[in-house]
Amino acid sequence: MRLNLIGWFLPAALLIGTSAAAQGATAPIITFPAANQVLQGQVAVTGTTDLPNFASAELDFDYSDDVTNTRFLIQMMTEPIDNNLLVTWDTTTISDGDYTLFLHVNLTDGTSKEITVPVRVRNYTALPTPTPTVMPTLPALQVPTPILLAPTMTPTLAPLPTPTLLPPNPLAMNKDEIYNEFWRGSLIVLILFLAFGLMIRLRRS
Repeated sequence: MRLNLIGWFLPAALLIGTSAAAQGATAPIITFPAANQVLQGQVAVTGTTDLPNFASAELDFDYSDDVTNTRFLIQMMTEPIDNNLLVTWDTTTISDGDYTLFLHVNLTDGTSKEITVPVRVRNYTALPTPTPTVMPTLPALQVPTPILLAPTMTPTLAPLPTPTLLPPNPLAMNKDEIYNEFWRGSLIVLILFLAFGLMIRLRRS
């Protein structure tokens, strides 16, 4: 009797466990990127679309400040994905700004489930620089400045002015020049004297 009960409960337990595993996630999941994360270049978007009664899924985005709620398709998926790569999104093809990712899963019963994640694309603008945390500084310890007595300085005698040599006098004559001028003058006087004597003699004759 105990063996019959075990044989009956075992298939039932396996059936219940299989049904619970088949249901799995009840809503789509985006595991990367996180909410408000800054994105650049090629972004590997990962998540889960493996829901019960899965029919198809798509990943879209829109501008956060777009009042028309216009969505742009990134990738259409026909196979369920369980915590794996959904698509590689090239963010360089769009302008920098704030966006919203939409992971939409369509079910076979006509219903759908969706999850949204806000992100920020920054390929062409500088990322904000975090403000460094300023640590409070303790007041500096005031140490009295020692007073140094300056030694008595020995007075230094001012140097005497050096006499400036005057330029040579252009009218000054040395000894040789004096002798030369003397003989020259004597010669001139002698010539004049002879000429004067010659004139007197000529007159008398």
